[in-house]
Amino acid sequence: MISRRSALLSLMGAAAAVALPRRAQASIARAVTLKELSADSQISVVGTALDAQSRWETVAGRKRIVTTTRLRVNETIAGSAPGAELLVRTLGGQVGDVGQVVHGEALLLIGEDSVLFLADIGGGEHAVSAMAQGHYPIRGTLRPSPRLSELRGVAGSAVQDLVGQSLSEARRRIQGAWRAR
Repeated sequence: MISRRSALLSLMGAAAAVALPRRAQASIARAVTLKELSADSQISVVGTALDAQSRWETVAGRKRIVTTTRLRVNETIAGSAPGAELLVRTLGGQVGDVGQVVHGEALLLIGEDSVLFLADIGGGEHAVSAMAQGHYPIRGTLRPSPRLSELRGVAGSAVQDLVGQSLSEARRRIQGAWRAR
C-alpha cells in the first residue's frame, strides 16, 4: 500500500515535470535547392536595407503586422531589377508597443548588405522567395538569415550551397542556377 507521503511526492513530481519549461520548437521548413529558389524568383540582387515601415494588414483573413523595407539595389546578380530601389514586403515587425515575430521569415536589418532572391507580388512590392531561405546577409561571407527555421533535407539546398561563400563565389553559383532553370 502506498503511504500518503509517497503519493504526495509522486503527485508533486508529476506536476513539476509537466510545469518545467521545455525547449521551444521552431517551425520546420523543407529546404529548397538553389535551382528551385532561382525558379521561384524574378530577380536576385545584392542590396542594402535603407529603412522600413510596419503596419497592420489583413493577411489570409487575420490581422497581421507587415513590414515594407526600402532596399537599395547595389548589384543585380540575375534577372532584371526594375530600378535602383525596391520595396520588399515581409511578415512581422512592430507597430507601437505590439510586435510580431514570424519564424522562418527573412529579417532585413537596416544598413546591412544582403543577397536576396525576390518575387514580384504586385503593387510595386517584392517578397523574399522561400522566406528566410532567399535572404543571405553578407558579413565577409554569406550568412543564413537570422530567423531561418530548422530545415529538412539540407543536403543540396540553397542554404548549404551559399552560406559561407564569398560574394564572388555566390554570384557564380546563383548565375549558374539561373541559367539551368
